[in-house]
Amino acid sequence: MYLALARKYRPQRFADLIGQPHITKTLQNAIKMEKLYPALIFSGMKGVGKTSASRILAKTLNCEKGPDIEPCNECSTCIEITRDSSPDYLEIDGASNNGIEEIRSLKETVKYKPLKNRYRIVVIDEVHMLSTSAWNALLKTVEEPPEHTYFIMATTDFHKIPATIVSRCQHFEFKRIPYETMEILLKDICEKEDIKISKYALHIISKSSEGSLRDAKKILDQAIAISNGDVKDEEVIDILGIIKEDVFINIIKYILSENRRGIIEIVNDLSERGVDLRFFYGEYLKFLRELIILKSVKDASSLININPETIKDINLILKDISDIELLRYFNATRELELTMRHTESPKIILEYLLIKLSYFPSLVPIEDLIKSIDKGKVSIPLEVQPVTQRVEPEIKKHHNQNENIHKEQNIEEKKAELNANDLKGILIRECDENPRLASDLGNSRFTLNNQDLILEFNGDMDMSYENVKNNLSFLQNIINEKYNKQFTIKPVLSNNSNREEQKKKTDEIKKDTKINKLADKIKGKIISVESID
Repeated sequence: MYLALARKYRPQRFADLIGQPHITKTLQNAIKMEKLYPALIFSGMKGVGKTSASRILAKTLNCEKGPDIEPCNECSTCIEITRDSSPDYLEIDGASNNGIEEIRSLKETVKYKPLKNRYRIVVIDEVHMLSTSAWNALLKTVEEPPEHTYFIMATTDFHKIPATIVSRCQHFEFKRIPYETMEILLKDICEKEDIKISKYALHIISKSSEGSLRDAKKILDQAIAISNGDVKDEEVIDILGIIKEDVFINIIKYILSENRRGIIEIVNDLSERGVDLRFFYGEYLKFLRELIILKSVKDASSLININPETIKDINLILKDISDIELLRYFNATRELELTMRHTESPKIILEYLLIKLSYFPSLVPIEDLIKSIDKGKVSIPLEVQPVTQRVEPEIKKHHNQNENIHKEQNIEEKKAELNANDLKGILIRECDENPRLASDLGNSRFTLNNQDLILEFNGDMDMSYENVKNNLSFLQNIINEKYNKQFTIKPVLSNNSNREEQKKKTDEIKKDTKINKLADKIKGKIISVESID
């Protein structure tokens, strides 16, 4: 009868226990110092060595040449425990023996001394499955076990164990086994079994097992059975049900090169081969995650599930795209995930998404666009102009008369306007110890008419107007110290009719069909209307 790899290569010593050095060292020290706790909890995900550690500990305590920090695995006691035939090693399934009667029977058994060995070892696997009454019956025995008995409780759901039990036990948490460690172990097994397998096949088997060595050995067993001794990458991919990496790489190439025909052909091919497009969508999202990590993290090979042999080629594809842009691709894909999950037409949604992504390379970041405009390198047509570039001319057109801004303004008037703004900035900065006055100055519109500095307030800002008026001498001294010329500051309060006229014009701009059509086109909205000096 064929012996599965998980059983054939099961750890028989603490030194063979993979990925749990913190546990093996603690247990060995406790045995050496004769301070091993009588009740232990081994928690962790499936396939990380909880039951194997229990058997190794049982052999170490009862070894005829010990007890020592390792079992000899040669004496009759060690052999019996390895074969699960020892009368003093009890391995109980907590899921099928979870009632109070089973626990009462166990309590009666542990009262008596071991039949052959130094200690009786009781291992309750999946102990979290015990009923409440069973826990209550076990509580006293766990707290004060017979001197010749050790309890080991193994579980994949530690949080389900009652706090009263946890407080009476020593807890050991088993970690996921690193996939790099798993790769080395699987490679060693293949060499012993005379199996040919590629590095990539070992890589995806280790990654797909998600930290469970037992699962990794099971997948390898299946791959060996299919391949007849020469494991091919394609066979492992078929077993795991994953999509070939080349498909994702080609999709990225087509998206970045805007090859929409190639995109549609790939989707058609996937559909004709009967691939679950919803599953493919999720795998594509994972692949984008791998690209983001590869692009944004140095030495990311240990953090991603990509064939190490293709990383160099992928980096060449991604050399002209930033991690920010990759995040944009990821977000656009993630936004349709729920739609893809519930749609009756997954092919259409997948095609739509990938074609949509193929337009992203043509998009220009708004920051780059603004820089180009500032440098005078770009002239943008109205339909693609940023909102601020398109709305302001419309607002300016409606405010020309009210703000007295004309195309015929001469150089002197522009210079005067600039000086007025300079004066406004100086006055506000000098009022840092009087924040209210600075705020009131900010609410006014500065205009320089020869030697008169006019501060115009709207009709509803009478309090700001009065505050500035009461501080005229202070403001006048600031200006006179900064400039050789003598400026006369004149606060002016606009009448309400002018204010109503401004409100009317603001409402007209907000209702303007061209501006609203433009806002809808760019998916924007009008937040406020401001005059332009």
